[in-house]
Amino acid sequence: MIDPNEKGLPAVDAEDKNASEHVKMSRRLFLGGSTAMVGAVGAIGAGIGSVLSTPALADDHKGSSHHTVGLGELDEYYGFWSGGHSGEVRIIGVPSMRELMRIPVFNIDSATGYGLTNESKEVLNHSTHLAGDSHHPHMSMTDGHYDGKYVFINDKANSRVARIRCDIMKTDKICDVPNVQTIHGLRVQKVP
Repeated sequence: MIDPNEKGLPAVDAEDKNASEHVKMSRRLFLGGSTAMVGAVGAIGAGIGSVLSTPALADDHKGSSHHTVGLGELDEYYGFWSGGHSGEVRIIGVPSMRELMRIPVFNIDSATGYGLTNESKEVLNHSTHLAGDSHHPHMSMTDGHYDGKYVFINDKANSRVARIRCDIMKTDKICDVPNVQTIHGLRVQKVP
């Protein structure tokens, strides 16, 4: 039996049925003590975090405000990023890095109906592949300079290449590449 009057031991609830005679501490006291310890560690961590976030560090970000694109302003450049296993291409504004648009290419997109409408089924060649692994978009070129007409992207999973029209930002053609497996990247011919 636990003796509540024994000195040198932590306080024990003598009427707690879960108290151990060997440890002389109840589960309730143990959990209460560990909760207090976690709270103390969290408070110390919060104090360190507030010390590190000084106004001097915040001023460093104000100096780079010439790279910030405000609300309603246009980006200086636009990039085409591959979506990987999503099978799409993303248009991202640079330097804001805002995602402006997702162009479904090798996947079915129920939000826009791509892959479900007759027109998009025709583009997908009535393929049995329901998804793709899009990699390395490249802009079309004329005489060694980007002309902005098309973006070409390949499907690494199913050996296909797609063409996206840049005037409407939609996929208009997908070609299967025969006798190959997992084309990871492609380069558009610069000069005919």
